[in-house]
Amino acid sequence: MTSVQYYNGQEFQNRAPMTQAEGFLLATAVSSAILSPLAYLHKPFLNQLRKEEPNNYIYKDALQKAVYVSGLHKEGVRVIPAQNLPGFNDYKLGYNACFIPKSKQVLINTDKISVAGFHELGHALNALKSKYGVKYLAKMRGPGYVLAGLMEYFAIFSRTKPKCAPRSFTDVIEDNCGKLAFFAMLPVVAEEAIASIRGVNLARDKKIDLPEPLIKNMKKLYAKALATYGGRAVLGGLAVYASRKVMDHFTRPKPVDYN
Repeated sequence: MTSVQYYNGQEFQNRAPMTQAEGFLLATAVSSAILSPLAYLHKPFLNQLRKEEPNNYIYKDALQKAVYVSGLHKEGVRVIPAQNLPGFNDYKLGYNACFIPKSKQVLINTDKISVAGFHELGHALNALKSKYGVKYLAKMRGPGYVLAGLMEYFAIFSRTKPKCAPRSFTDVIEDNCGKLAFFAMLPVVAEEAIASIRGVNLARDKKIDLPEPLIKNMKKLYAKALATYGGRAVLGGLAVYASRKVMDHFTRPKPVDYN
């Protein structure tokens, strides 16, 4: 049996647990379907990364110069060759690179993807040599990911009231969780874009002497990388929005009609 609720003198019947379970399964499936293109968005970046491997020896020398030309060495920034680390992971295999603010390390396989290192130095510049605004964006990356994930929780696991029920702060979050998931990722996208711009500008420094054709290739690579972050923000927001709509349909109490 299903229970009932009363709002504004009207009787509402809560959905059966089985109906809510069906909604959960459908919402999960819809969310997964919307997010599935992310794997394809990442491929252009990886393909461009592989194309740059023959030029890696040039990027590698330039990357070492860039640490000193940028003045980041004075801040304690170091490039850590991931290929020399124990174990196996995306960094060692040359599929990813990162700047670790706490240790001020750029972790990257310098034998394969040194071209990505300038972007990571851009992150270091954002964190260590920027005004308050950009530093704030860098610090918002972690909370942004957490908030976006939390919105998925609100979309799927929150209980829905009748439309005429009084609205609480939680209800407002539920109603706007798709938008909030999207906006939570915008600081990440913005900081990534700024890191790429600063990385390219650093590569253009005359003291580094990186050929212009390679800089153009670097810009292509960073643009494709940024597309993955932008796609994640858009598709993530859409996935949360769609999940909320599905759960709303399957869990919102129905008005009881005795006619």
